[in-house]
Amino acid sequence: MSLFNGLGLLWLLLVPALVILYMFRPKRLRKPVSSLRLWQAMPQMERSRARLRRPPLSLLLILQAIALAAGAFALAQPALTAPAGRHTVVVMDASGSMQALENGQSRFDKAKDEAGTLITKLAGQDRLTLLRAGVHVTTACAECTREEAQRSIAALTPGAGTADMAGALSVAEGLARHTERGIDAVLLSDGEFGTLPTEDVKFSLRFVQIGGPVNDIAVATLSARRPPDGRSGYIAYARIENRGTTEATIEVAAMADTVPLPTRSQTVPEGGHTSLTWQVPAGTVRFTVSISPQDAVPSDDRAVLFLPSAGQYRVDVVSSQPDSYLRVLGALDGLTAVTNTTAPGAAFTIIEGTLPDPLPSGNLLLINPNGALMKPTGRVAEVRPNILDAANPLVAGIDLNALLVSDASTYEMPDWLDTVVDSSKGPLVLAGEQNGRRVVVLTFDPRRSNLSKLAAFPLFMANAADWLYPLAGAQTIAPGQPLQLAPGSSVQTPSGRTVTVEPPGLFTDTDEGGIYRVTGTGGNLLLQFAVNMADAPQEAVSVDHPELNNPVELAVGQVTSQAFWLPLAVLALALFGGEWLIYCLKRGSI
Repeated sequence: MSLFNGLGLLWLLLVPALVILYMFRPKRLRKPVSSLRLWQAMPQMERSRARLRRPPLSLLLILQAIALAAGAFALAQPALTAPAGRHTVVVMDASGSMQALENGQSRFDKAKDEAGTLITKLAGQDRLTLLRAGVHVTTACAECTREEAQRSIAALTPGAGTADMAGALSVAEGLARHTERGIDAVLLSDGEFGTLPTEDVKFSLRFVQIGGPVNDIAVATLSARRPPDGRSGYIAYARIENRGTTEATIEVAAMADTVPLPTRSQTVPEGGHTSLTWQVPAGTVRFTVSISPQDAVPSDDRAVLFLPSAGQYRVDVVSSQPDSYLRVLGALDGLTAVTNTTAPGAAFTIIEGTLPDPLPSGNLLLINPNGALMKPTGRVAEVRPNILDAANPLVAGIDLNALLVSDASTYEMPDWLDTVVDSSKGPLVLAGEQNGRRVVVLTFDPRRSNLSKLAAFPLFMANAADWLYPLAGAQTIAPGQPLQLAPGSSVQTPSGRTVTVEPPGLFTDTDEGGIYRVTGTGGNLLLQFAVNMADAPQEAVSVDHPELNNPVELAVGQVTSQAFWLPLAVLALALFGGEWLIYCLKRGSI
């Protein structure tokens, strides 16, 4: 119990003062007189002096003492206090690196064991929130009990991408602002995440390192391109990286569907890499690369690539003069271009000029747009480009030095768009993502430039197609990358879950590594695609992280309190009222 106003207890001194008053009573004086007859007719006035006596056992005294004590305690504002039930937020690192095996057990399973130990320490009033930090942060269990937390942890699995630890801390911070309980955040991780903003954390924060360094050889990149000489089939490219501390000799196997290609032996130095290419036979649908012997991270020892068939994916072209776009897209075997339609199911849509309202679903290539999404603010003439980022996938391998734009629009830049190709008078090429939708913007009409006459035009369109819809360009899907699919279709994930694609057709559940099967409403197979750890921008064995080496402890003590001074005040008033009533009854006033 605690007192919010301890000085109020000083009023308890009135209780002994009351008792002392009752202990004093007047003493009558005896005086001899000759007769009382004359005194009886005179007004009586009595002088007395006080003397101590034992306090009388009076009901009025008892009621008055209790009333004074209740009033004094009410003024002290007493409250019952107790430690608040703690709210533990457990963040499980679900990145691909947590699949590393150590002594036959994965790091993720070790993290689950550690989380189970934390659960056993929960008291009756304690609650636990379980966050899975993969490419996206998801809540597996919110303010759950011990039993609910144990079931939720058992159902968790790691993904193939990186861990959004900053997002997980942001969720914990939001919980701390909206709860009366104390927050204890525990991050279970191998350290594969970026620098975290821990300076302003207002809750207890603890890092628990899971696992140690391991040797790993990984298929870091797998992609395919059409041969530049126009031959049929694809040329596949793989980059093999040695992420360990010793030189390694490996065997690299490749398969075109079920047909094995010659195995290659490679020696990869520590911290180094090797690059390999294959001529993939025409008609191959699935190309697989794997390395042996298996190491501590078996999930990145294999990568799969699905190659599109001719015209497998549709591109909608909305333009008054679509010929140049149709000609370029026709050279990309995985695409078929359709004009004057924006029906659902397109890989992406090209819109020139005025933007429709609403915009079609899916990713967009906007040419000199004018609408609610992109509204021009002015015009510029005679513009030459400056490449900002030559490594950007939209301009990779393209020489735009010869580009001359005679007329272009200027725009007020939305914060979700980045400039890819700039100029002294304003951006020429923009790209970004908005609510899972990828958008590429050309601020000029190609016909108002020499772009369509340059070799850079078909290369740019091919790069744009690869970025807007990777499956159409024989690319894989990065973990967590959204994909536009037909609404109502079903996706079977590598773990066997079936997910229905809801309108408008954006599928985002791509955190698992492996092969995904997409079927239509009738159960027919529409397409397959792969998500590989090769596409995750991470080092699978990193454990050297500053937060893990320097744990942060910012414990905040909190208690719950329940004040009960109001009932005491009511009791004091009631007692004073009862005392007054008894006094009046004794005097006969009532």
